[in-house]
Amino acid sequence: MVRRIVIVGGGCGGGTAAQFARKTDRTAEITVIERETYPQYSRCGLPYGISGIIPELTNLIEAPEERMRKNRIGLMLGSEVTSVDKSKKIVHVRTPDKQLELPYDSLVLATGAKASVPPIKGVFKEGGKPGELKTGVFVLRTIEDARGIQALGYKGKRAVVIGAGLVGLEVAEALMIRGCKVTIVEFLPNCILAMVDDDMAQMMAEAIAKHGVKLFTEFQVTDVLGDEKANGVVAIHRNTKEEREFYADLIVVATGQRGETELAKQVGCEVGVTKQIVVNNRSETCVKDVYAVGDCTEYPDLVTNRPYVSGLGTIAVKMAMVAGVNAAGGDEHLPKGFLITRATEPFGCQVAAVGPTRQQLEAAGIRPLVGKVRAFTLPDYYPGRKEIYVKVLAHPKTGKILGAQIVGEERVHMRINAFAVAIQAGMTVSDLAQLETAYCPPAAPTVDPITIACEAAKLKMVRVVVPSGA
Repeated sequence: MVRRIVIVGGGCGGGTAAQFARKTDRTAEITVIERETYPQYSRCGLPYGISGIIPELTNLIEAPEERMRKNRIGLMLGSEVTSVDKSKKIVHVRTPDKQLELPYDSLVLATGAKASVPPIKGVFKEGGKPGELKTGVFVLRTIEDARGIQALGYKGKRAVVIGAGLVGLEVAEALMIRGCKVTIVEFLPNCILAMVDDDMAQMMAEAIAKHGVKLFTEFQVTDVLGDEKANGVVAIHRNTKEEREFYADLIVVATGQRGETELAKQVGCEVGVTKQIVVNNRSETCVKDVYAVGDCTEYPDLVTNRPYVSGLGTIAVKMAMVAGVNAAGGDEHLPKGFLITRATEPFGCQVAAVGPTRQQLEAAGIRPLVGKVRAFTLPDYYPGRKEIYVKVLAHPKTGKILGAQIVGEERVHMRINAFAVAIQAGMTVSDLAQLETAYCPPAAPTVDPITIACEAAKLKMVRVVVPSGA
């Protein structure tokens, strides 16, 4: 009997699940249902399409329709699953020209997320469809969102980006490259605080300022005023009661995302403390033969064991590989938890991190030992060396590495991968301080900054453990 696998969502999670299901079962009938009119593409690349670094937005497509056909995977674009009958194992689908029913043996929910827009007065179009943004106001989640931003033109435009997380900073840089006068408004005390600690984030804030982009922190956007010609005014209200107004031709709301879980709830899947779909280490939901992957799910963080929603494409792909194999009758498993390894590099400042931030560790009841150093990417005598700051967070008693953060102009991202390996392997700062690293004057210093940071943490641990005067 031919196995029938239906996948809801054709992004990186759904597309990867389909590919791995096909590798596992060469005869299965596999169908991917996607609301957008584009096949699987990189959402992370959208800011670079806006900036022009990626010349065409369609260059972001990773799994063209021809490839899906070649792998005998059915792809239904511009189509939406309206409901699921789990007792009969039937998916109800609305296509551009008809309604139909698809039976399934395994169902994979890769429904992703949608942009989260805070309750700002005047942000939505008056008399428009539910959730329709006012002309000149955008989110950045899809190719069509990026096209809308492009359509307004750039040079000389005044742009306000609401939110200073990864997407906010990347789109702010893209608009700056295009010639916009950019202002970033952030509710928190600094930028990218979900990614790194405040002291590391401050280096990014300084890089933003060097590029002529204004960053206003601890400000809350309360109103989007103005007409439908995008000549609006953003009214800003600060916690200290100070008020500011910023004139904007273009507003991008980059205040996070919210998982699409409505269909999962209708099927009967458990939704956890993060309000996302709970899955086990086989990417299974609590409903038999129903799997879930990506931005709509929660899964433990390896260090704290707390449920976490990553929003990272890397994790979505790992979950999708497991779900695809298992939906096709295989037996694959996820690790005990995810490391949440992340990186970005807007405004010429590279930032990478792995594991929880200090604030997240303290919220989990762990007051970490910190080793932080300022070092250089090359030996002192070699031209072109760059500053690099490395921070390692370790367990105060055992020295076990719990997290790390690195900021610099170059050679940052691959170093964080060494910390990721160390955390997954359960290494301590003493272990990593002894690591033998490669040395070559034009490529790396004799002692790598990651080992220097671990040595700093190791010395602190000795001072904590050994009583004064002993």
